[in-house]
Amino acid sequence: MENFNRTLLVCWFGVFTTSMGLSQIAPILPFYIKELGHVDTSEIAFYSGLAFGITPLFMAVFSPLWAFLGAKYGYKNMLLRASFGMSVLTLWLSFAHSALEVVFVRGLTGIISGFTSAAVVFITVIAPKEKVAYALGTLSTASISGSLLGPLFGGFVTEFFSISTVFDMVAFLIACSFVTIYFFIHERKIQKEAKKNTQKVKENKTLIIVLFITTFVIQFGTFGVMPILSIYVEQIHQGGNLALWAGIVVAASGISNLFFAPKLGKIADKIGPSKIIFGALIFCGICFYLQAVVSNVYTLIFVRLLIGVGLGGLLPCVNALLKKSVSAKNLSVIFGFNQTCQFLGNFCGAFGGGIMVSHFSVEFVFTFVCLIFIINAFIFLAFEKKYIFSNQGL
Repeated sequence: MENFNRTLLVCWFGVFTTSMGLSQIAPILPFYIKELGHVDTSEIAFYSGLAFGITPLFMAVFSPLWAFLGAKYGYKNMLLRASFGMSVLTLWLSFAHSALEVVFVRGLTGIISGFTSAAVVFITVIAPKEKVAYALGTLSTASISGSLLGPLFGGFVTEFFSISTVFDMVAFLIACSFVTIYFFIHERKIQKEAKKNTQKVKENKTLIIVLFITTFVIQFGTFGVMPILSIYVEQIHQGGNLALWAGIVVAASGISNLFFAPKLGKIADKIGPSKIIFGALIFCGICFYLQAVVSNVYTLIFVRLLIGVGLGGLLPCVNALLKKSVSAKNLSVIFGFNQTCQFLGNFCGAFGGGIMVSHFSVEFVFTFVCLIFIINAFIFLAFEKKYIFSNQGL
């Protein structure tokens, strides 16, 4: 248990730093493109969008490969590969000479990363049965906090130093993660302990597909509304400080998610992840609709806090249920494909949300996301009814 707790802590730090590395570029990328000689607004927008979007796209493609190689050559090796690669590539950004080079490096980052994927699978494999959802909930807080603090860190350091300094500092933090993984994770010893608790699992292929769809829907909904929240704040808030209020609205769900993900994980370990997934899908669906009918920014912040609570119970419980539904030999590959669904949801959500707003309205996006969450909940109910309304499968 001591080995597991230490490994969870080291993986948490690694996921935190790599999430920071992926997200810190968001607010500073247009300014960096401008620094590199592009002054035309349309060019800056094009290269910024391309550089930001290419990373999750390549992550979606390569996640199953890294998951497969992790099972074959060891998860520690994959964590070392990803942290070392991201550290070097983040440092490279500070020496870029053109916008095309930035796009190229961001593309390589999408190919070489996969740290979170490897960490999630590794923790899932080694976690004691009674702590799977809790461990995954705890790990998800690293991704959330890194993604929240990354843009804040990037903007703050740029304000007082330079954009290059941001890349240098984040590269150093990821390098520190590489060192902690190398010295403090002992994979063979941990996996020996994990094998003692391994149980034979009868694979449920239909449920696995439903969980893939659920992962996609969660990420589609989350990222579908993220880029349009600033527009919505401008619509409903008549006062000043729009950028500040938009930032608070975006961050609100992440803050509540951060606090509730481990708690919901603990509850899921006691009552079963199926109950949490079904309840959280319904709850989030209702909250997404409530965003469409709020009349002021204060109510919107409150609803966003509620959404964060619901989202905190979803991905960790989906991953925990996947572990229960997949045999040990296929676990890595299945988790790799689930990560692909996650990144595709990110990409399609951000892209689709923008298209829907341009053709309909912001409120339409909230209503659409509400519907797909509710529909997903009842599809999930159809396959997990006996576990949702009973104590079976605990």
